[in-house]
Amino acid sequence: MLTPLKDEIATLPDLAHEARRFRTILRSFERNLDLLFRDSPLAAHVDHAALATAFANWRERFDATKHLADINRQDFVIYAAGLMLKELLAAHPLQTAPREDAPSRLDGKLALHPLNSWPEGYAYTSFCLSVAGAILHDMGLAEPEATPQSNDPKFWASFRENVAENPAAAVAFFDLVCGNPPNWDAPDVPWLRRAFAGANLLAKN
Repeated sequence: MLTPLKDEIATLPDLAHEARRFRTILRSFERNLDLLFRDSPLAAHVDHAALATAFANWRERFDATKHLADINRQDFVIYAAGLMLKELLAAHPLQTAPREDAPSRLDGKLALHPLNSWPEGYAYTSFCLSVAGAILHDMGLAEPEATPQSNDPKFWASFRENVAENPAAAVAFFDLVCGNPPNWDAPDVPWLRRAFAGANLLAKN
């Protein structure tokens, strides 16, 4: 399951605003790892300084574009989550290593699970999708549901390859996970999204 954290984080009061606080992001990020890696042969370790860098960079972009939420709140939440995914992939706050008690070989089904083929990308996407879904649920808006391709190892291999060449591609791949049409030309430019076409003219100073 890609979003084990969603139901749990949805219980936080005023989540849309709490998600703008680093302490909430830190606790939720680590809790998501606990849930994801509970039965995994991998152990997860968080670099708090790198996570803080990702959050600070995300918050700067978020604050510069948050006026777009007045145009389409549902799409803005997904866009903001995609931006967080981009910053997490850039800052690399997660390191994984085999557990000491893990078997030397994994059975076929487990070996093909995206968490084991690309644990960092899968974990970052899981966190961002969980938070976005919980926020939209709290707002009474349509929640994104992970598309079937998010279970395909080939999807994650393509995701990993494209992000290595262009970090902004993370926003487009997050849209794919959510079932939205991506903008491959400029994935992280909000006013080129269909929901915000021309909205840069409305930017608030």
